[in-house]
Amino acid sequence: MSPGLIEHLPWICALVATLAALELLRRLRKVLRENLALQRDRNRVTLSLDLALSVGRIGNWQFERSETSLHWSDEVFAIHQRDRRRGQPGLQEAICYYHPDDRLKVADAVQRSLDHGEDFDFRARIITDAGEMREVMSRGTCRYGRDGTTIGVIGFIIDLTSSPVGQD
Repeated sequence: MSPGLIEHLPWICALVATLAALELLRRLRKVLRENLALQRDRNRVTLSLDLALSVGRIGNWQFERSETSLHWSDEVFAIHQRDRRRGQPGLQEAICYYHPDDRLKVADAVQRSLDHGEDFDFRARIITDAGEMREVMSRGTCRYGRDGTTIGVIGFIIDLTSSPVGQD
């Protein structure tokens, strides 16, 4: 190596490092733009799904063993005529929405799901916060942890009362 090249080596290294950093920054910006576009697409799909579910009076819910309450979608709140400000209900509180004659069937289905990993599908009646009785169908499927144990249940509820879905 010539003495002149050695003398400029720190500047050459700094230039190469700067160019590499600029290239990484360019790639990062590209990835961020792509992620933003994907997020916008996901938001559009979510909005479309929420709209379709509300038209069909279908709500989705989930329960995780590690949590004390269910997670209800907006449509589940609407079906139960529950004010969102009351928050998400606990599992037992949600089961209490069912007609007294249907509660045991519902509680057993949920317990078998959590204890034995059994999916469920049933029709039952609920009594809304406004005192209305509604016929619903609920379907749940288990979520499993890495060790194979049931960690939660996800599902949906359909309001069959006076809806095209419920008419024969």
